[in-house]
Amino acid sequence: MNSISSFFHITLKKKKTFLLLTTIVFFNTSFSQAQLSINEKLADFNYLHQELEKSYPYFGINKRAHNTDWLANKEEYIKQIKNTKNDKEFFKVFNSILNDLNNGHTDAYPTIIYNYFYNAYKQGATQDPIYKIYVKELEKTDSIRSKYWKEINLELFFPERKNKNDEASISETEIPENITTNFIDSLSTAIVHIKSFSYDYVEEDADTLKYIFNKTHNYKNLIIDIQGNDGGSTEYWMENIVPHLINDTIPFSITYGFKKSDRLKKFKPDYFKDTIYYEEIKLPNMPDELKDGSYLFRRDETTIDPVPNNKKYKGKIYLLVDHEVFSSSDALAHFCKVTKFATVVGEKTSGDGIGTDPLLLTLPNSGIVIRFTGEMGLNADGSANDETKTNPDLIIKASNKKERLKKLLEHLKLQK
Repeated sequence: MNSISSFFHITLKKKKTFLLLTTIVFFNTSFSQAQLSINEKLADFNYLHQELEKSYPYFGINKRAHNTDWLANKEEYIKQIKNTKNDKEFFKVFNSILNDLNNGHTDAYPTIIYNYFYNAYKQGATQDPIYKIYVKELEKTDSIRSKYWKEINLELFFPERKNKNDEASISETEIPENITTNFIDSLSTAIVHIKSFSYDYVEEDADTLKYIFNKTHNYKNLIIDIQGNDGGSTEYWMENIVPHLINDTIPFSITYGFKKSDRLKKFKPDYFKDTIYYEEIKLPNMPDELKDGSYLFRRDETTIDPVPNNKKYKGKIYLLVDHEVFSSSDALAHFCKVTKFATVVGEKTSGDGIGTDPLLLTLPNSGIVIRFTGEMGLNADGSANDETKTNPDLIIKASNKKERLKKLLEHLKLQK
């Protein structure tokens, strides 16, 4: 699973900002820790399969990139579930089935750290009513059921933490400082390394970054090192990085495709306003699955404004990335490429930075909540960002992060 720092995937968003019986879906209102029956397990899986088939955009990418036809594997998955003898085995198989989707935004994290998601979306709903639907979906289960699955998850995947029965044992990354700096006067180069764009750091790091970027104006080169950063909230860099280094508004747009599903209409009602059809997109490298009429498209125009009375950073900005850069940190890399705000250097990212918060889905019998990506973000040429990722302007081949930074500094030395 990817880190929970990928949670608030509010990527490039405008700042204003089963029991399945024919056609009836209903949810249990009470829960005991009795083992699920085979029929209950299969009903949950069938509900998951049905909802993903209607809404999930990356089945084609999974076939091309990982040679996995998830939808066609349905009978194999059913067989695996039938062979489970208890809830522990079921949860292990269920996670394996989700992992076959090979997408870092698709997992059962909203179950494992339920309170983190629930509290965050409750808070988000006070600022934007769209998050009320996320809260409502999470309330189809509760903290008691999530705790049951969390304990099973700990036993399966984190046995060394089994006795640390607290949310922090999984949700918090153990890093002493999120920001580190190095100022190399001989190269007139400032280096700012940011480990995470976690939602928790947006306010916490604001004053620190303001101070740092004021200081960097005295240097000819600025390296923003986000190697190893697997995302969080785009608000982190849209509020705390870019505005301190510009003096004019930067406009940019993003385009994404999405399926015409009821779940998308419920979670992303704005997607269905001002929609664009395939014939209007005219981007050359769009995946074939976007051309069959099952997708609509949306193009969002966004701006980032400078902080008041700010002076533009006049040196060269480099964004150092690696293969771990994902979600909202990849969104920054994509932004830099599109707007030329900075030169992207390093290696290809893990992508999936163009989009908004993943959708939520609560399974009726187990109470397991999963999240999954609801749109396919497109690069400027029409290719899927999750498939082609973000390619650097300057590729630096290295075996580790320190070597990659060292090679970039050597490159700057030659530019003097």
